[in-house]
Amino acid sequence: METKSMGKNVCILFCTLVMLISGGPVFASETLGSLQKSACENRDLVKRYQADLEILMQEETKVRGEFLPSLDLRYTLNKLNHDTATGETRENDTFSGAVSWNLFAGFKDYYTLKSVQSLTRAGQFRLDLIQQDIRLNVAMDFLGIYRSMENLKVAEAAVKLYDDRLRQIELKVKVGVLKRTDYLKVKVEMDNAVQTRRRVEAAVAAGINRLVFEVGRSINGAELDFSIFNELPERESVGGYQTRLLANRSDLNALKMAFDAAEMTVSASRASLYPRADLSLGYSSHTRDEFFPESFENSDDEVRCQAVISMNLFDGMKKYAVTRQARLEQQKIKFDIRELEETLKTELENILLDMAVAFDNLAVAKTGTVEAKENIRITDLAFGQGIGTSTDVLDAIFGISRASFNLVTAYTEVFEAHFRLRRLLEDF
Repeated sequence: METKSMGKNVCILFCTLVMLISGGPVFASETLGSLQKSACENRDLVKRYQADLEILMQEETKVRGEFLPSLDLRYTLNKLNHDTATGETRENDTFSGAVSWNLFAGFKDYYTLKSVQSLTRAGQFRLDLIQQDIRLNVAMDFLGIYRSMENLKVAEAAVKLYDDRLRQIELKVKVGVLKRTDYLKVKVEMDNAVQTRRRVEAAVAAGINRLVFEVGRSINGAELDFSIFNELPERESVGGYQTRLLANRSDLNALKMAFDAAEMTVSASRASLYPRADLSLGYSSHTRDEFFPESFENSDDEVRCQAVISMNLFDGMKKYAVTRQARLEQQKIKFDIRELEETLKTELENILLDMAVAFDNLAVAKTGTVEAKENIRITDLAFGQGIGTSTDVLDAIFGISRASFNLVTAYTEVFEAHFRLRRLLEDF
């Protein structure tokens, strides 16, 4: 008992230390990965594509049934108002059973199964494609909330700067150093900054609403974990990106599976050029005396085994037209594959250009922020010594705010290009 009590106390002490170090109770954070996972689990759009995949899987099961024999049972009761000329009594019943099995049909069943299997894999790729689209939407909404929250910090800082300078100007107006117009100029800009802050606050709320829709469940904005934005993404070579692109794209792989399915369809269409072999075994029992006879001496039993080989010699050239149609469908898919590959390569080049521009803009924005901070420091010193004007103060605050907003925009544009690149490579 003492050991259990000691262990419990140690556990309580450990939890208390964790809470003290973290500054409060520990809550589960909402990371980008967890939000994307929830979206793929909750969205009805994903479930719709999952249903399409299940339909294809059932179609595969149905086609596999063609390789198995077919068993049929039949029981018939007859009641006539008179005996027939052939000797059939007015009351009789018949029981029959048959087993049939296609032994050869020109490999049609084999190629049809291969075609359906390829289509099933294509269905899986289409499901992966829609999941990647949803993951991208979640990432963009997540990034949008982060951008709005960072802009909110800039807006709040601007309001504070205007408020601090406004109090200084008000004191100078009272002692006659500055005019009332100087105070009003800053007050107008401060009101504008307050309005900007309110718009950014609304943008944060709107971003959370969009994210709730994408994820399909409620979200606490205070629990969003933005640690993914602490470090800039790394860049690779263009050749490495292109190799991953052509290997990972689900829509491209889906077309390749459809091409394979079309090739199997072409092979299956040639089945009509081969003979067909079927085997059947049947049993029938015909009773001539009353319903449900007590004895079987009045019944005829027959067991019949048949092996049938058939072949169509001419059907008006229909079989050749079917094969040509299948080949044309295969060629269409081949053209689609080439077109999609070139489209994806072009999109990759454009995204890499956007990423390069985003990194360059980020470097410029960092430099501009440093310069704006130095400018406002010098302006404050001059204004405090009475050699600066309210216009200089306004320009300095406007400059630091614009530089800060530009820095947030440039920083998030890097991640926006990064997320688009990950979607293109299906790397989510």
